[in-house]
Amino acid sequence: MRHPLKGLVQHLLEEHTSPVRMGWAVSLGFFLGCLPFYGLHLPMCIALAWLLKLNKATVYLAANISNPLLAPLIIAVEILLGEWLRFGHVRSLDMEGAREFSDQASLLTRSLPDLFLSCLFGSVLLGVVLAVIGGPAVYWFCRRRAERS
Repeated sequence: MRHPLKGLVQHLLEEHTSPVRMGWAVSLGFFLGCLPFYGLHLPMCIALAWLLKLNKATVYLAANISNPLLAPLIIAVEILLGEWLRFGHVRSLDMEGAREFSDQASLLTRSLPDLFLSCLFGSVLLGVVLAVIGGPAVYWFCRRRAERS
């Protein structure tokens, strides 16, 4: 008798694995992984993969581009891109203005919503760029692999 969990894992790995669907799955995963909604990536990946009939495991695996090793770099790039999109340049830190605050916590609480907005705008741009690069690359790889089989 087959174990039900083994069957579920096998199904998740084999569903919607055509080269086109795998390319779209990676594109969607990269895009979702760039969004600064940490803790929500898994439900977003499962829901959108199910709606679009893409491989759920691949979408979530690609969304893990924002893993703890890369997330600080990704967030920094997103903030820089968001600042550029919002203001046409990257704003420098105003150290004179920062001295007016009595403590660093009040500086952070006033700056956080603005930084999050820049990060959100930048995440959309970075996500689209990574999706446009990653999806076709995976499609090409899967297609070549299928031709060799």
